[in-house]
Amino acid sequence: MTSPRRPNGPRIRPPRFSAGPRKGGGGRSRVKPAGGLRGWWTRLSQRRRLLSGLGFALALGVGLFLLLQPHGGYRPVSAGPALTPAEEMADAEGEDEGAEAVDEEAAERADVPQLPIKAPAVPEKPTPQAATPLAAPKPIEAQPAATPTPAPTTQVAALPRLPQPLPAKPSPPAGTPAWQHYARPAPAPDGRPRIVIVIDDMGLDRKRSDKVVALDGNLTLAWLPYARDLPHQTQQAHARGHELIVHMPMEPSGKEDPGPGALLTRFGETELRQRLATNLSAFTGFVGINNHMGSRFTADRDDMAIVLSELSARGLMFLDSRTTPDSKAAPLAAHYNVPILARDVFLDHVMTPDAVAKSLAQVEAIARRKGVAIAIGHPHDVTIGALMKWLPTLEAKGFQLVPLTAVLPAGPRMNG
Repeated sequence: MTSPRRPNGPRIRPPRFSAGPRKGGGGRSRVKPAGGLRGWWTRLSQRRRLLSGLGFALALGVGLFLLLQPHGGYRPVSAGPALTPAEEMADAEGEDEGAEAVDEEAAERADVPQLPIKAPAVPEKPTPQAATPLAAPKPIEAQPAATPTPAPTTQVAALPRLPQPLPAKPSPPAGTPAWQHYARPAPAPDGRPRIVIVIDDMGLDRKRSDKVVALDGNLTLAWLPYARDLPHQTQQAHARGHELIVHMPMEPSGKEDPGPGALLTRFGETELRQRLATNLSAFTGFVGINNHMGSRFTADRDDMAIVLSELSARGLMFLDSRTTPDSKAAPLAAHYNVPILARDVFLDHVMTPDAVAKSLAQVEAIARRKGVAIAIGHPHDVTIGALMKWLPTLEAKGFQLVPLTAVLPAGPRMNG
């Protein structure tokens, strides 16, 4: 006969072992499992024991590896990238300590005030003496907080070039100077104001250069020495009655490119004279030079002295285009006895018909006031078109159009 189950309660099993002896015999007692780490280890299966042992052995090996490495085996991320083999060798031998010291010292001096080299001396303890009446202590005045003086920062600047002795005056050229030998005929002075028109940048643009050569009148044409076919171009211009000069490329103050063969302030005297000789051999029949750009070069006393001494030896004149108010050309030309003139007006600084017309009117006003006016233009379409209309009117207006050499002081200007 089976015992009935409880409808809602769980099935209760009797304990497998009793705490005491069973009835009818000695019986077996219930074994209590061991506690702690040993109990945990005995309860693990054989597979888990093996995995746990391997994990402990691996952790112990990594720890010993890190502890026994010569340099600690650890490099902080903030220490920077790893050194190359060459850098590691230099670091081990101490070869880069000097450079590192300089860099670190400069970095520290930039923000931290300098400390005294020696520690301040500690005053010795005074020897006890007989007691004397103490004077009333002076009130302590509040001292303003000392402001640390920042260490001067190191600045690297180019040393100014010391003035050099001027080149010696060359011997006078034999015979007639070149500026007189190649001068174009000009009308005799008759009291009328005289105007000189110089056209720069000739030779590069053959089409527009030919249009300038075709203009009537005694013009002065300045040819760039690096243009092509200059002997042929300049011969045609000379045959048309125009006077010729070399448009010498010189260093500007800005970033503009003066072109190949330019005279630059960083060159020494030998290089400058070689470039001058090359540029002056591009063609023949010229009376002198004027500067192409050159706002930096013409302001340099030593370099301009080399140029003007060379012009003096060759019997040539100089026209200062006045691209800078700091030009040193005039006093040096007087020293070397080089004929010199200077520009009054740029015709096409603004390349519009109205602007060029106003510049031509300014030329007329200066010529009436001073007796001579020198204008410089360029072979632009707007300039060529304005000159084609303006040149035929000069005679009726009472002006003389003459080449550059015609307005130099009368009489031969021999070098000496």
